[in-house]
Amino acid sequence: MTALMKIQSFIQAYVKAIASILDVDVTIVDNELVRVAGTGIYADEIGETVTHANFFHHILVSGESGSIMDSMADLNCKGCEKRTTCRELANVAYPIFKEGAVVGIISIIAFSEGERKNLLENRGQMEEFLKYMSVLLESKLYTDEAKERLEQQLQVVHDAEKGWSFVGDSQKMKEAIRIGKKVAKSNSTVFLRGESGTGKEIMAKMIHALSDRRDKLMISINCAAIPENLVESELFGYEEGAFTGAKKHGSIGKFELAHGSTIFLDEIGDMPLPVQTKLLRVLQESVVERIGGTKPIPIDIRVICATNKNIEQMVEEGAFREDLYYRLNIIPIELPPLRKRKEDLPALIEYYIAYYNQKLGKSMRGVSPEALQTLTSYDWPGNVREMKNIIEYLENIAEGEIIQLSDLPDHIVMRSGKGFEDWSLDEIVEDYEKRVLSSMVKKGATLEEKNQLAENLKISRATLYRKLKKYDLL
Repeated sequence: MTALMKIQSFIQAYVKAIASILDVDVTIVDNELVRVAGTGIYADEIGETVTHANFFHHILVSGESGSIMDSMADLNCKGCEKRTTCRELANVAYPIFKEGAVVGIISIIAFSEGERKNLLENRGQMEEFLKYMSVLLESKLYTDEAKERLEQQLQVVHDAEKGWSFVGDSQKMKEAIRIGKKVAKSNSTVFLRGESGTGKEIMAKMIHALSDRRDKLMISINCAAIPENLVESELFGYEEGAFTGAKKHGSIGKFELAHGSTIFLDEIGDMPLPVQTKLLRVLQESVVERIGGTKPIPIDIRVICATNKNIEQMVEEGAFREDLYYRLNIIPIELPPLRKRKEDLPALIEYYIAYYNQKLGKSMRGVSPEALQTLTSYDWPGNVREMKNIIEYLENIAEGEIIQLSDLPDHIVMRSGKGFEDWSLDEIVEDYEKRVLSSMVKKGATLEEKNQLAENLKISRATLYRKLKKYDLL
């Protein structure tokens, strides 16, 4: 038995924790290319030899970290027998050492384009994290004291994930924050209500960070993102042989993983009725029972849930259990939409300009009065999340150090109807004409394409060129 296989149960538990925190899939193989631990599709291959192992074999031999950013083009995959059918799109891996020899590899894998993009954007951080995990696993091979050190390293990552901040001074937002802070140290269930993008997850992080459970990971689950047939097994876990496809030794559920900590159930209005019944028992009896299991497992958790739906109406329609509703609605906190706290907009805009200045290396100083008036008049159906995305867009698009009305996206200007009070009709028409042409003229458009555009707009080629020159679009 290899060194890593001797501590397999320890490694698997932490691989699951890492995957839960970083929202990625993780695997570990030993120096015989046997999979010691894994999440996602590799959770079912523990104990099996990795057949498509060109990449891992190179790391075992060289003792150096490696990465694959495009499995179809990377030389590491050349000659691999599973190259054309491999589901891995990207991979970042780091060797695990013992006494100077490579005894295994820890790897983060992307199976979707979204995961691949995240891996590319955070490659340096991921590599550094794997380096620390490798060092701590090496220590674990010598002494159980490394378990505590590994938990501390996981906590460092968790601390980076749990950061929370609320910007603004509106009365409704201050009241929501006041209640959240007051109940943070309680174990009572909190029910966060509010439209999408109002900051429910940030509020959950704040409550957990101020609670006595803050030293352990808060486990977050988006109930709407899990396929209905998998919700129960994800939340409560399952035993070996519980259903077709159940992996050997079963699987721990999110409630067990959250033992001693906080579990955040986002979009709870999307939870299927059969699962609602089981959740009610968990809340009432503080025990969880895995699918296919017969033994109740005691758990100590604090539940925070959230929804953007009208739960009361769902109760009336029979789509949500009334008894569960009353069990969850112990401490309700309403987060106001941005359109009802517009006095906070200037502070929010300033905050996110500073945030993206640092993140994107920009030097934006603010917004013009006309642009601010337009942004303030807009209703922000996507709330703070939409506003954050708009500021990021403007930081990339705006030419000067001050965001002008002409920089704002068309849908905000047209739906706002503000910012034009001091403009003449000719100026308003010119601004709209520039926006239309900007959206229709491709960068580097050919003469033929411009001629076709003039024909489509039913103007002469000379008129089109005159307008393009006027708006600096040539």
